[in-house]
Amino acid sequence: MRTVITRILVPTDFSRPSEQALAYARSLAQRFGASLHLLHVVNRPLLAEGLAAEAFIDESSDMVEVAQQRLRKQAPDAASANVVFGYAAKSIVQHASQLGVDLIVMGSHGRTGIAHILLGSVAEAVVRTAPCPVLTVRDPVKAP
Repeated sequence: MRTVITRILVPTDFSRPSEQALAYARSLAQRFGASLHLLHVVNRPLLAEGLAAEAFIDESSDMVEVAQQRLRKQAPDAASANVVFGYAAKSIVQHASQLGVDLIVMGSHGRTGIAHILLGSVAEAVVRTAPCPVLTVRDPVKAP
């Protein structure tokens, strides 16, 4: 069975693991002749608490433009670069479904213990719910 990869989604939070994931995704895209699609999610943790996020995050602010500029700077070769508001894992999975991507390549902070319990793992949630394979890339500096 031969796997065909034509579209690769790279969610980024602009962290070092995300940069590593983008480099890996670029290499895969070049090898398979696939297009790269970047996504940045502005997380809305306040919604989980039942508060009106609009009171805290102004979606019309320049947050989107700043993130778009960072995405374009990071990957001017990307076929698309989008910024959305929402829950990170859910937004990534929805975006992957909408684009019909064949692979998600994303960084993982590799949190363990109490940090993992308190902050959760976006990568773990994406792996569990994604419509396609997910390749997670850890920061080699933090790897054991």
